[in-house]
Amino acid sequence: MPQHDDKRRRLLGRLSQQLAYTAPVLALMAGGAALHATTINASTDSGYGPVSEETLLLASNHAQGEAEAEAEGEAEAEAEGEAEAEAEGEGEAEAEGEAEAGDRSAVERPEGYTPGYSEDGENAPALLALGEELFNDPSLSTTGLSCASCHAGDTGYLETFEQPYPHRVAMGENLFGMEMVHADEMVQMCMVSPMAAEALGWDSEELAALSAYVVEVQRRYAGEPHNL
Repeated sequence: MPQHDDKRRRLLGRLSQQLAYTAPVLALMAGGAALHATTINASTDSGYGPVSEETLLLASNHAQGEAEAEAEGEAEAEAEGEAEAEAEGEGEAEAEGEAEAGDRSAVERPEGYTPGYSEDGENAPALLALGEELFNDPSLSTTGLSCASCHAGDTGYLETFEQPYPHRVAMGENLFGMEMVHADEMVQMCMVSPMAAEALGWDSEELAALSAYVVEVQRRYAGEPHNL
């Protein structure tokens, strides 16, 4: 019995090898003649007698089923990949749209807010001195920029900067949809946009000092009396 079982296992092993090569061929062939020819070749090579056409057809159908399942799996994976890519694209486009629109609430004066400086130019010398120091301080940003990086020597301003605050600012219109901008709102826009930092606290001394200094810079730029 053990010898018979061993012989049977060897026979099945050889048959499996023949079927592995024959089944794909049968899956692509049509007609009984082609099937018969393949059957003869398999039985001759194996030396163990003919393999039934039913067995070979079953093997062929199994191979076809595996091929179809594999093709379906690849198609599903591809469809899922395309869906994920499309979703990511939509998400990125949405995020870009939000970035372009800007968070107006972060740069617009909040309700009930009282500025800690005067846009009329009556600001304490100590506040202006702190504002000048902060104007040149790159540590306020995450990009290594300071306000002076773009505006050293009263440069980098548009023509609208000649007008007293509040006035029209292109960045305010384009990024935040604001028609008129106060000096403190201008400071906040620079903080969150080119300097890529958090907006300053509306009740902070830093915001008051920078805003007071910007008011004086605006006056100097416009050729008006100033306290710098």
